[in-house]
Amino acid sequence: MKLNHSIHGLRGMCALMVFVGHVISMSITGGYLSINEYPTRTLAEIGVDIFFIISGYLIVQSLVKHGNVKKFVVNRLIRIYPVFIPLLMVMFIAGPLIGFDWLGELNPVEYVFAFLASLLMLPGVFPLEEAVRNARTLSFEFAFYLVSAIFFLSKRNAGRKALQYTLLILGLAICIVVCYRYPRALFFLSGTIVYFLSDKIKGLNVDIKIAKYYSIIALVGIYFCAYYHQVYVGVIIGVCFFAMMAREYGLLTDFLNTKVMQFYGTISYSFYLLHPFGLFPFQKVMGKLPLPDYASVAVTYVGGLILATILGYLSYTIIEVKVTNRLFKKKRKAPVMDQAPAAV
Repeated sequence: MKLNHSIHGLRGMCALMVFVGHVISMSITGGYLSINEYPTRTLAEIGVDIFFIISGYLIVQSLVKHGNVKKFVVNRLIRIYPVFIPLLMVMFIAGPLIGFDWLGELNPVEYVFAFLASLLMLPGVFPLEEAVRNARTLSFEFAFYLVSAIFFLSKRNAGRKALQYTLLILGLAICIVVCYRYPRALFFLSGTIVYFLSDKIKGLNVDIKIAKYYSIIALVGIYFCAYYHQVYVGVIIGVCFFAMMAREYGLLTDFLNTKVMQFYGTISYSFYLLHPFGLFPFQKVMGKLPLPDYASVAVTYVGGLILATILGYLSYTIIEVKVTNRLFKKKRKAPVMDQAPAAV
């Protein structure tokens, strides 16, 4: 599949939106900032929402293009786990030793259960504690992979009505449970709708001046929907927003196509998972220094961004590229657009 540079850059922008939200929340937790974090927390939330939209588009596209559920599942596992497992091991080895959060309070049975639950990406969809921060969203990613595969198999078995309807009911049941647990998972639907309308979107006549601003206006709309908890309206606006991304049209796409956004799009998965590690040292240190709040937050932002970028880049080049290709080169048949995960 041809790389859509706007979508690729959008991954980077979403990862940075989540980063900004966590700079503020970790500064507050660190004790050197006292403000209402809701506006920036909303920014982080829509970063995740848009990641879900991207997944809804690319995962269905991958299934339809390749027509093979087994290859799809193998590609997803190879794409997600090489970065995730080392982080999980670090948390479950170092966490109990230093008494980090709830990891320092586990008995042996609870420890094994928590490790296996985290390994299977259960925290998020199920009300369980997460060891790797931000991995909660991966739980919903995996649920979407499962639902997509089930619906795909249902369509493939159209001649066997009993099996087809059983698969459809199973897929719908999982969707209902997941969306009841986390309504924002509905944003996967936005991307899926855009994919199935992709032929019509390509033929859209957008040669009017105001059309250049559609994606920016829609992005602002998604933010306010998240701010005021209007998920269903946000999902609809998400279709309009992502249609412009799929079409690669508008002023926002010009920004997303810059080298900086393309770079962060490439390392977005590692950056997303590792950026709390980049912010953590600053969270612990800045509250102990006699600096004004704004200076402490600025140092946290700049220093955390530099450290998180370094960690993300190293993880991408060493784990996502070199190690993964060496271990799974024969098994992995990744499309061009799979340079970064469908979501984080």
